[in-house]
Amino acid sequence: MNLMVKLIKNYNKKTPNWESLLNNFNDSVLNKKVIKHKYLGFFVSHNADNIKEVKNVLKNLKLNAAHLYFNVTSLGGTFGKHKDEVDVYFWQVQGHTKWVFENKTILLNKGDLLYVPKGMYHEVIVEAPRAGISMSFN
Repeated sequence: MNLMVKLIKNYNKKTPNWESLLNNFNDSVLNKKVIKHKYLGFFVSHNADNIKEVKNVLKNLKLNAAHLYFNVTSLGGTFGKHKDEVDVYFWQVQGHTKWVFENKTILLNKGDLLYVPKGMYHEVIVEAPRAGISMSFN
């Protein structure tokens, strides 16, 4: 199996602003959509495909599912070292995150897009408030 991470710097700088992201998260809460909350200040909602800017990226990448990941504090943590069961495209839309793989570390800045193939172990390190959109085929 050929597992290879691909980074596109400055993929799309037309990112949703914090207000749009928080409104989407609030809509998810009000409509009882899936919300994950593992650590203080770390949230994931499964409703990001309704954000205008995200719809454009999903169409461009020919994907159909989008989840919003955000931390409101650097102390919020993430899911730790893990692998996903699907290929994932991660669009950094606010702030920055550090992605750690077995043989490399990648810093994602606003507008960058990262492709992570299924089965590849990775860990996301949060250093400040940030938001990103995880996208896939399902």
